[in-house]
Amino acid sequence: MQNSRQPAALYAALRFVVTSSIPSVHKATLIDVLLQAVRDAEANESHRQTDAANHTQWQEHEIELLESFLKNRIAANWQEADQAVMHLAMQLDRDPRVVRDKAKELGLGRAVDYWLSKSLEQVRAD
Repeated sequence: MQNSRQPAALYAALRFVVTSSIPSVHKATLIDVLLQAVRDAEANESHRQTDAANHTQWQEHEIELLESFLKNRIAANWQEADQAVMHLAMQLDRDPRVVRDKAKELGLGRAVDYWLSKSLEQVRAD
C-alpha cells in the first residue's frame, strides 16, 4: 500500500474495525495497530514534504548569510561545528545536513566539519 491513498485506506479500515462486531480483545489490538499505521503514514508524508522543501534551490540571500556567518571560521571542536550548523539551520529554516553540505560545497567546510578542519590543519603542519 505504498501510494497516496494509503492514509485514506487506513482510515477506512479503522472505521470498519470500530463499527464491526469483532471481539473486543481483538478489536483493541487492531485499532492500536491501525492508529499506529496512520501516524506512521502521516509522519512519512510530513518528512517527505520537509525533505522536498529542504532540497529547493538556494536563494542568493541564503547563500550570503551562510558565507557571512562562516567566513574565516574554523571549528575548534565538534561542538563548535555543530553549533554553527544548527544556528544557520534555524535561521534558514533548512535541515542541518543540507546546510552542512552547502557550506562544504561553497568551500566553507572547515567551519562546519571539525574532522575536515583537523585534517586540513595536519596537512598544513606537514
